[in-house]
Amino acid sequence: MKSRFFYALLASLVLLTSSASAQLLIYDLSLDKTGRSVNYTFFDRGFLVIDLAASTFSSVIVLSDPNTFTQYQTAGLVTGSYETMLDYSGYNHAVLFGASSGTDNAALQVIGKIESNKSIGGKKRSNLANKLQGYFLTSGAQVDASTSNSSNSTTSNGTTTFEYGYAGFSKATATYDSNLTTKANNEGLESADALNLIGQILSNRGVPGFSPTPTPTPTP
Repeated sequence: MKSRFFYALLASLVLLTSSASAQLLIYDLSLDKTGRSVNYTFFDRGFLVIDLAASTFSSVIVLSDPNTFTQYQTAGLVTGSYETMLDYSGYNHAVLFGASSGTDNAALQVIGKIESNKSIGGKKRSNLANKLQGYFLTSGAQVDASTSNSSNSTTSNGTTTFEYGYAGFSKATATYDSNLTTKANNEGLESADALNLIGQILSNRGVPGFSPTPTPTPTP
């Protein structure tokens, strides 16, 4: 009897230990401009990190400066909820919805059919959607900018001043990244650590960290 109790206790401890670390899913995010837009040239691609236990997600978005073509990364531009829901036919779907908390307005919603149960690393398995699709939309407040184009009214120093903002939409596709997911779970990473890992990978590829979102700097 004592041995049974001991093994039951040991099994409970193992279960508690294995469930203590976050269970993460990581997705590659592609963003393709669509519809009407104004100066909407920044948003390129990114990654989504889902914490299954917390039912939340965060992001790393890669931005491209419209004038220098330099790329930057910003973490947590959109964060939000991860949930699953059945449709009327009984199929289960994953739904991510998130928004920004900063001065720029941004929102993301993507939906995908849950169609597989996979090993996600760290001796863990999860039901997941291989691909989620939807839309990303964002707008930035107008800011002061200037250009040396003399065809318009100019100031005393020969530059034209005006206000310049941006707004637009992108089709968003999130594709399951099994390699990054397995690595993050094998190493027992939390969401913040996974975001740092992605940031370091991007930096190694020549995409440095940058905060806040680059301010538009139009050229003549």
